Amino acid sequence: NNSFKTPTGHGIDTWHQDDPPHYLVTNGEPPTNVRLPVLFFTANYYLTDVTEPKHGGTEVIPGSHLFGAPCPPVMEGTKWADQVHYNCGGAGSVVLFNNQVWHRGGPNRSERTRYITQVTYARRIIGHKYYPFMNYQMPEHVYIDANPRLKRLLGFLNHGAYG
Repeated sequence: NNSFKTPTGHGIDTWHQDDPPHYLVTNGEPPTNVRLPVLFFTANYYLTDVTEPKHGGTEVIPGSHLFGAPCPPVMEGTKWADQVHYNCGGAGSVVLFNNQVWHRGGPNRSERTRYITQVTYARRIIGHKYYPFMNYQMPEHVYIDANPRLKRLLGFLNHGAYG
């Protein structure tokens, strides 16, 4: 989970994926017969208005999670340059996307600072991939008064870790 403060003239201008491709294409064309489950997805919560592209919101290439290929760091000059989708919304809006989608935080060309909080959600099995979550024990005060729904969201599952 991250929070971003993006002043005028800044942004995450390199296109990327949040994890390497989960499968790779070998002949240059995405397969039409492979549909992987979503293992991760990201939620970008806009804490300030991002109502125009100049505010530097989350930019994505729709469908790129199916390409099975690493993302080029720059879209200009590629066959995808005209496919950029600008996700705009008011403060409190959320942008959800598969972590395999090619994306970036657009450059902030406005006169104000942009604030975004980012939360990544994943299937339970994925947590074992990342340090420091291996052998992590959640402090009891975090969940002691939680209702059943919140406990499930925190990873307390009746049917075990791999459910």
